[in-house]
Amino acid sequence: MTDIFTQDIKDLMKLATEDFDKFYKETEKKSKSSGDCSKSASSGYYSTAASSGNYSTAASSGYYSKSASSGDCSKSASSGNYSTAASSGDCSKSASSGSYSTAASSGSYSTAASSGDCSKSASSGDCSKSASSGYYSKSASSGDCSTAASSGDCSKSASSGDYSTAASSGYGSTAASSGSCSKSASSGDYSKSASSGNYSTAASSGVNSACTALGYRAAVKGDMGNLLMCSEYNREGVPLGGKADLVDGKTIKPNCWYIVKNGSWVEVDFTDGIMMRIISVKGNVKQCKDDDGNTVYIITENGVSAHGTTIKQARDDLAFKLMSKDVAQFKGMDKKTTKTPQEWALIYRAITGACSYGTEAFMQQRELKKQYTLTEILKETKGAYGYERFKEVVE
Repeated sequence: MTDIFTQDIKDLMKLATEDFDKFYKETEKKSKSSGDCSKSASSGYYSTAASSGNYSTAASSGYYSKSASSGDCSKSASSGNYSTAASSGDCSKSASSGSYSTAASSGSYSTAASSGDCSKSASSGDCSKSASSGYYSKSASSGDCSTAASSGDCSKSASSGDYSTAASSGYGSTAASSGSCSKSASSGDYSKSASSGNYSTAASSGVNSACTALGYRAAVKGDMGNLLMCSEYNREGVPLGGKADLVDGKTIKPNCWYIVKNGSWVEVDFTDGIMMRIISVKGNVKQCKDDDGNTVYIITENGVSAHGTTIKQARDDLAFKLMSKDVAQFKGMDKKTTKTPQEWALIYRAITGACSYGTEAFMQQRELKKQYTLTEILKETKGAYGYERFKEVVE
């Protein structure tokens, strides 16, 4: 499964890079708009629109239409069957709607969306996003923290980069994700999901579906009757073995996460994005072990959970999470605001309600600098518990 998606990523990334340059040069000749903040619009069958310059916009409507925009924060939109939209530049966006349509965007934080049967969407750049909707559609995204989503029977979704996410929905669909802490999920009968990288996860749902995860502490889960395949690696990245079994409801329970440790299936918990080996469950209290063998308790109440090295600490942090907090002082912070990791941790907890154990564990997993700007913190915490809430407040 991973080999298939490696080729898909290459094919679709070519659309966002090499093929984009050729496409833009052709359409630029027909453009009447060039320069910063420029705009270009074309309407009609076989129409073409091209715009070059920072904050530029290009829009084209009509069958076989094309739209190209180049420049930071540029936008490109094309609507019509067989239409094409391409945008290159940081924070650029590209959208294409129509059967067999294609959307490609290249640049950090870029976004590409394509809707229509057999449509394709490709986005390249850190934190980039790619979405494609329609039967046999394809979606590919490359860059750390990137996201790729594809919807439609037999659709494919591929994402590459640390903390990247790939999701695919539809009968016979496939999702693949590569990179440390990456996630892959596929939904639909006969669907497939593959994830590669340390702490990566793969999940499958639907009749006769399957998933596989490769890497240190890689985890899998699936519906009853699904095939789960998972590797076992040591911390140095040396493969030790692996297992493959059907979810039978006894050895492997449905919709529960598992890793392979010492050649056996071990159930794990991912509350707040922190992986723990489950030892026992009594009521709303889980007794777990962390990666170093330390005992940790997880308490859940009204859909909210908290970790603690003791039950009391977990209960206290749960109360902290449930407590109403005034975050007005943190709204609209300057992106250049600089603070120590400890100061950011307190602000993050105040805004998101993250428990102290989870915050400390997150910080211990990284080699921290003495100070971080808000921009750097937003990138570091992407995908962590409460990130969307934190981003919503500070921005």
